[in-house]
Amino acid sequence: MTISVEQIKLLESYRDKAYITSILCSQSAEHFSFLRSIINIPLILSSSTMTVLNSMDSTEGGNNNMKYANIILNAWTSLILSLVGNFKLPEQATNFSQIQVKMNKLCHQIEDKLTIDLESCKIEDIRLFINDYDTLYEQLDYSFPNFIKNREKKIYIGNRTLPNVLNCQQVFAITPSLDSEV
Repeated sequence: MTISVEQIKLLESYRDKAYITSILCSQSAEHFSFLRSIINIPLILSSSTMTVLNSMDSTEGGNNNMKYANIILNAWTSLILSLVGNFKLPEQATNFSQIQVKMNKLCHQIEDKLTIDLESCKIEDIRLFINDYDTLYEQLDYSFPNFIKNREKKIYIGNRTLPNVLNCQQVFAITPSLDSEV
């Protein structure tokens, strides 16, 4: 039994959703990886500065200055490390990267079914793809940055079926109820 045109459209819509979600994940991973790299620069500079200051000869009566510099640099380093830990930048980058690879693989599997093996496609195959997509989406531990969502929405709206995270962003205008007209 072959699948209907509606079922083919459903399969195509999940291919699009997996594709766009893969792009969202890829760009989000790049964003958080870039932030992590930028934040590492002050850590490297403060560690290097502490190394230089601690290796200087402190016999000239500058012990207090050296002591204050070490306190400030240690506090600065602790603050940056706390921020990195609080925002979980490495974890976010890793989570998005892992889901991107899996969504890309799912997209390819759906494309394969659509282009090479459509005649043997069954309703169970479609259900399996939908369940795989939902399972992968549940593995996303973090939300996509809004600027990435907005950019991708502008690119793909009207061209592809958008994932729910992009579809359900619209604010609906409040319309007067029908009872008020009577």
